[in-house]
Amino acid sequence: MKEIKGIYVIIDPEYINSENPVEMSKKVLDGGAKVIQLRNKIDNVKETISWGEKISSLCDEYNAISIINDRVDIACVSGADGVHLGQNDIYPDDVLKITNNKLIIGTSNALIEEIQISEKNNTSYIAIGSIFPTTTKTNTRPASLDLLREAKSTCLKPIVAIGGINQQNIESVIDTGIDSVCIATAITLAKDPEKTTKRLSKYFNI
Repeated sequence: MKEIKGIYVIIDPEYINSENPVEMSKKVLDGGAKVIQLRNKIDNVKETISWGEKISSLCDEYNAISIINDRVDIACVSGADGVHLGQNDIYPDDVLKITNNKLIIGTSNALIEEIQISEKNNTSYIAIGSIFPTTTKTNTRPASLDLLREAKSTCLKPIVAIGGINQQNIESVIDTGIDSVCIATAITLAKDPEKTTKRLSKYFNI
């Protein structure tokens, strides 16, 4: 199974300056992104599958990981490496009941109790946030740098920090020892997403 590490970019059609999600994915992959998550809350399923298939193929070319947000079915149909699940989505252990695909499964966590559950179930990586305030989601719950440190010291699974992370605060996040940093608008709404990804990727020695 591919390893979760480095810069993890969320590609959301609402936050990519009206660009094509596949073209935006290529830009950030050229900049060194290691994980791409397609998060589509507004467009139809067929379009999401089409984007997902193309992004999954791109990620294979770059030896990166492709993730679909929320939808196990779309992840399977599009050939993605994995799926990212929120606290109100299908339970990670139940994914095995609907597919034999060996999907990477990520989960969103904001409390130590949630992190402890994710460490014990079929979750592949543990995303923790929102570390800082964010405008891309309205239903986020606050987490903290201290929670990242606690999770990293007690969990064997990769830890991904998410929420409001940018050039100004990324060092404080990486200093907690986490494996990956998930970023959306600080990259996708930047003047030059490729160069921005490249600058942020330099904080990881990979």
